[in-house]
Amino acid sequence: MRRRIEVLCVGTELLSGKVNTHIAWLAQALEGSGLAISRETILGDSLEEIAGGVAQAYARSDVLIVCGGLGPTFDDVTRDGVSRALCVPLRYDRELYAKIHARLRRYFRLVPEENKRQAQVLEGARILANAHGSAPGQLLRLGSKMVILLPGPPKEMKAVFSRALPVLKSTYARNTVTLKSVFHLCDITESEADEKLGPVVARGDSDTRFTILASLGRVDFHVSVSARKVGIKQGLASAQRRLDGIRREILGRLGPYVFGADAETLESAVGALLRRRGLKLATAESCTGGLLSERLTSVAGSSDYYLGGIVAYSNPVKCAQLGVPERMLQTRGAVSKPCARAMAEGALRRFGADMGVSITGIAGPGGGTTQKPVGLVFMGLARTGRATQVKKFIFSGDRAQIRERSAVAALTLLFQTLR
Repeated sequence: MRRRIEVLCVGTELLSGKVNTHIAWLAQALEGSGLAISRETILGDSLEEIAGGVAQAYARSDVLIVCGGLGPTFDDVTRDGVSRALCVPLRYDRELYAKIHARLRRYFRLVPEENKRQAQVLEGARILANAHGSAPGQLLRLGSKMVILLPGPPKEMKAVFSRALPVLKSTYARNTVTLKSVFHLCDITESEADEKLGPVVARGDSDTRFTILASLGRVDFHVSVSARKVGIKQGLASAQRRLDGIRREILGRLGPYVFGADAETLESAVGALLRRRGLKLATAESCTGGLLSERLTSVAGSSDYYLGGIVAYSNPVKCAQLGVPERMLQTRGAVSKPCARAMAEGALRRFGADMGVSITGIAGPGGGTTQKPVGLVFMGLARTGRATQVKKFIFSGDRAQIRERSAVAALTLLFQTLR
């Protein structure tokens, strides 16, 4: 049975635009244990709001994790809110305060009286020591349920949760092993991938979870498989067999679109194909300003297949470094099919490469016209002994997004050609 874990993050600042990094870290910390967060809620620094939120979340969860509001100031009322919601009294722990006081005396001549609030502990709770701050965490068992209080600062939260995690695993995940994998797709939309993967998802059960997410230029299909373990080896083997079966079916349905899994990136997949075929690549970039080169060279060992690139941002550089005819630029413009073709072929010649790819476009926010709007991008792909391909794209978004989408599209074009 999959346990329901809820996370409440307390802090008015989180409702005012501050990025909440807690949930992503907690999800990763739980990964592989058979435990997963089912819901997250953000609450302001109000006693009534915290008490109400805790009562609701506790009623529908097996494990409730509350982050933040354990400091010494007037708005740190998480302990009081949890106490009110669960009808569990708070007690003052003199021994705990002595440790808090000793820690603070290392930094301050006088310890404010307010810090005594941090020694208020829920009756029956286990104290979770905080090596990086004065706010200890708490772990409370109530029947089959568990409530964990964590300090808000990320460094403190991580350290304190590391003390609670073994208890969580031994209580709720001791008979479960979980394996996860992420399949990365390109040149396909989220809805198209969803349609093709429908039969796979339909056969899922409580021990198999699927998630499909679209990001810039790719679609990620997440698979999580849990299995009961009589022994660790048997559990792992069972989960691995199921994951392997799902992997084979995904490749059977979406093979041409799958460029990698887990930590593999599109640029590393392109690099592996270039290396396997013994091909050398060169690039010529205009509107992307070297983004494609940066992604290609982010892969260790990319010098095996990537010779180099030219950022030809101005027309004179396009002419001088890539051999783009000046007359062509005057008649057709830098953002055109002929220019993209000439740039790709120029990179091929200049570097003595087997493949040359070019990008030229209008990233905005200005410079667009009715005929050539912002987001218009042309890409050329030249290969030794073959006709040069040119593709036209119209990307949406701001300047940064258009440039990033262009670099991803160029990598996708290379992957499509090489696969």
